[in-house]
Amino acid sequence: MISSQTNTRLGILSMLIASFLFALTMVFAKLLSSSMGSVEVTFWRNAIGLALIGAFILYKPIRNIGGKPFTLIFRGVVGTVALLAFFYTVSATSLSNAIVYAKTEPIFTALLAFLVLGEKLKPNALMAVFIGFAGVAMLSGMEMGYLHIMGILCGFLSAIAYTSVRSLKAYYDERTVVLSFMLSGVVIPMVLMIMAEHITSELFAFALNPFTMPIGIDWLWIVLMGVAAAYGQIYMTRAYFYAKAGVVSTVSYSVVLFATFFGVLLGDVLPTPMVIGGGVMIILSGVLLSRVK
Repeated sequence: MISSQTNTRLGILSMLIASFLFALTMVFAKLLSSSMGSVEVTFWRNAIGLALIGAFILYKPIRNIGGKPFTLIFRGVVGTVALLAFFYTVSATSLSNAIVYAKTEPIFTALLAFLVLGEKLKPNALMAVFIGFAGVAMLSGMEMGYLHIMGILCGFLSAIAYTSVRSLKAYYDERTVVLSFMLSGVVIPMVLMIMAEHITSELFAFALNPFTMPIGIDWLWIVLMGVAAAYGQIYMTRAYFYAKAGVVSTVSYSVVLFATFFGVLLGDVLPTPMVIGGGVMIILSGVLLSRVK
């Protein structure tokens, strides 16, 4: 029998691997952003992942109780829009800024749990939320331009998606939830790329990019991005299986370090003290919220 201490170590190791793979996903998305829009990056990321998850399901079939199809579809749609916003920020700013914006998700999750699910927001959780929003203000430089709105939108929609997942656990296999998300992440970008041939909009620039046929090394980046994202999801799920959510959530912030390191290698400018301070406050907020019982 494996001890709880060993399980915790395995959980931490699994989350570190997942964080590394998620950072690699951002690297390949950044490399692809020079030749295609964020909508197409989202499409390829999910298309490769869908093929891999499909293979896993053929190996081990899914068994579901079912009963909440609309919530399942809603999670997929909202998660896809969040991913579109995320890949837009990856293409438009440094990897470290993009991932820190995405990590505002726990702040919005705490608020949604309070407003929608009726969960109590304890004083220390409320303080963590204030710290998080102060960090967002510092990270954005006290501005609310399009890029900053997209970053915050990513965190907010991710929180909605994760909150909906909590109501799906008793009805669906986790692979069904991932599969529905990836299926939405293929279908919705396809529709958006078709629309982009006929419609232009500054407001929805993050979601309207025409299709561009990948060439040369782009195909390698596409495959590596999809594989890294799929296996990152697997290792993240494994981490939550082995260790407590509070421990895993805290370790998950290692993705910020990996993304910053890879970003510097790609030529990102080192973040300013104000941006670093904002990022630290957002991470601190997330860690505090993960510790709230």
